[in-house]
Amino acid sequence: MSDEIDILIQRKEAELLPLCLRMEEFKIEFIKETVDFASKWYKETAKEYVTKYPEVILSMSEEKMAKMKTKINELVGDSEKIVKDKLDNPELWWHQKPYLHVSIDQYTQIADKYPEILDRAVRHALGYLGIILEAFRFHVTASSNTGSYDEFWFERQTDSNQTIPCYPHLLKWTSDMQETIDEYNTRFKLAVTLYNEIEKLKEQKKKQQAISRWEST
Repeated sequence: MSDEIDILIQRKEAELLPLCLRMEEFKIEFIKETVDFASKWYKETAKEYVTKYPEVILSMSEEKMAKMKTKINELVGDSEKIVKDKLDNPELWWHQKPYLHVSIDQYTQIADKYPEILDRAVRHALGYLGIILEAFRFHVTASSNTGSYDEFWFERQTDSNQTIPCYPHLLKWTSDMQETIDEYNTRFKLAVTLYNEIEKLKEQKKKQQAISRWEST
């Protein structure tokens, strides 16, 4: 009986492996798409804040404005590093650290409501613009300073008092980003089912081994 369970486990693991490999490809693709998205978004959103708070830019010296532009260009140049730091994290991707009792809807998108686990990571990457906006007094704080600022671009971590930059407003992913996570989600649902079946079989095997040992002594 134990041999039969081993064969079943091997079969299901052989089905699970290509799903996880494909999910890894979608993870890599999503990160690449988010890098492209963030590099454009930083520039576009900085320009939005120039028009949103014209009095700030009009009161700046030429030197200060040039410095702000340099900081934004540096941020754009760091897009890949920032996005990878936030998104290339095994905790965000089930296939890298499979576990039981995960919500089947973890990666489901409904209209413009994106999977929270990934949406937060994307917002954390975008939040770095808030540090520049705060430094140049665009009524934003990306630090824990909650003085008289209008917009709070930070999130307090639940396990500590630390804060991390986080974009707080409505956000629309690109269609490529949405499609890639849809593809990931399709494989995720299949993989979760297989993984649960494998774990049940392993548990069944342990019980059989335990009773066999008990009865043989």
